[in-house]
Amino acid sequence: MRFYGERWVVIIFAISLLIITFPVMAQNSVTSQSVEVEIYRDGVVHVTQEIVSDEVSTQIEVQLLSVNVENLGVFDQNNLAVDYSLDEQDLVIYSFGASKIQVEYDTNTITNKEKEVWTLLLNTPYNVTVYFPINSTIVYLNGVPKAIDTSNDEIKLQLNPGQWEVSYILQFIIDDQDNQNPIQDGTVVFPLELIILLAGVISITGIAVILFILKKKNRFNIKKTFNENPQLMKEDKEVIEFLVENQGKAFEAEIRKRFPDVPRTSLWRLVKRLEKLEIVEVKKIGLENQVILKK
Repeated sequence: MRFYGERWVVIIFAISLLIITFPVMAQNSVTSQSVEVEIYRDGVVHVTQEIVSDEVSTQIEVQLLSVNVENLGVFDQNNLAVDYSLDEQDLVIYSFGASKIQVEYDTNTITNKEKEVWTLLLNTPYNVTVYFPINSTIVYLNGVPKAIDTSNDEIKLQLNPGQWEVSYILQFIIDDQDNQNPIQDGTVVFPLELIILLAGVISITGIAVILFILKKKNRFNIKKTFNENPQLMKEDKEVIEFLVENQGKAFEAEIRKRFPDVPRTSLWRLVKRLEKLEIVEVKKIGLENQVILKK
C-alpha cells in the first residue's frame, strides 16, 4: 500500500507540473518575427511586425518600438482583427491559435529634425529593416549595419538588435509634369485683339458675368501654392487639385473615394501634412471631417 501511495503522489505531482507549465509554454511560443520600419518624408514612421507563432498559443507578448503609437492594428493570417491589450510599449495579443500575426502602427516619436538634418533614434530588441524616403542621403551612423541596399534611389538598412542613431537629409523631388505644363491654376489668357472685339459686341451684363466667372476660377491659385511649397509630393498636388475641382472643399470620405488606391492611414497623414503647411484647414461637420482649401 505504501508503494501505491508513493506512486499516486508522483502522478499527481507530474499532472500539477504540466498544468502549471502548459499555459506559460502556450503564451510565448513565437517561432520567428520580422520588423520593417518605413520612414516618410514628414518624419512619421510606419512599423510592420510580422509574427509566426505556434497555433497552440493563447497569447503573444510583443514589444513595440515606441511608447506613443497611432493607428494600431493587429490582424491574423486571414486579415481579421485580433484582440489585444497595450501597456506603454508592451503589447499582449490574444492570438487563440492564430499561426501568423501582423502588427501595424504609426509613430512620430523616434525621428526628430534639426535644421535640414533628420535623425532616427531606434532602440530595438529585434532585427529591423529600415526604409528611408526616396532621394535620402545618410550623413551619420553610430554603428555598422548588417546590410545596406541603395537600389531605386531608396536606402534600405538591415539593423541588428540594439540602439541605433541614423542621421539623413532629404532632397527635393521635382515633378517633371510641372515643367511640361506650367499653367495649371485655371488662368485664362485672352489675346488683346479678342478683348477689343468682345468689348464692342458684348453687353455690360455679359462682361460682368465673364468677370465673375474668371474671378471664381482664379480664387484658388494652386500654382502659387506649389511654388511656395516645393516639398509637396505628387499625391499632395493631386488632392489639392481635386479640392479646387470641388470648389475648394470636400469631405474626407469623398477624398478617399476619389483616391481608392491610397491607404486610409497614408491619406490621413497627407491631410495632416497639408494642414500643418497651412494649405488646408479641417472642420468637423457632424460626424465627418471636411477638408477646406485656404485661399
